[in-house]
Amino acid sequence: KDEWEFSSSEGPRDTFHVVAYDFGIKHNILRRLASYGCKITVVPSTWPASETLNLNPDGVLFSNGPGDPSAVPYAVETVKNIIGKVPVFGICMGHQLLGQALGGTTYKMKFGHHGGNHPVRNLRTGRVEISSQ
Repeated sequence: KDEWEFSSSEGPRDTFHVVAYDFGIKHNILRRLASYGCKITVVPSTWPASETLNLNPDGVLFSNGPGDPSAVPYAVETVKNIIGKVPVFGICMGHQLLGQALGGTTYKMKFGHHGGNHPVRNLRTGRVEISSQ
């Protein structure tokens, strides 16, 4: 599977180039990044770090996805090879991969742990939205 570009007609264009690793990424995440002007290149979960760095991204997103990050040691190695070279961020499983790549451990809880909903105010617009934490 090759990389592909996500584009949206909403918002500004090509403010930042983000490479998004697809571990089960949700379309809405791509749509939101695009709405902030990001050029998004989506790559498969097995994409080599060297190829990502060759794309010269402004940042790398490790996406959400199902399962245990310990089951994908190749992904942890990829993250290790990207950290410190470009800004990185992760959602859900991607966040856990970042933790493991930095020496942390993860484990399955007996019961799922989900944060509550919190009101968040956008300081620029004054608009308040509910955010799941």
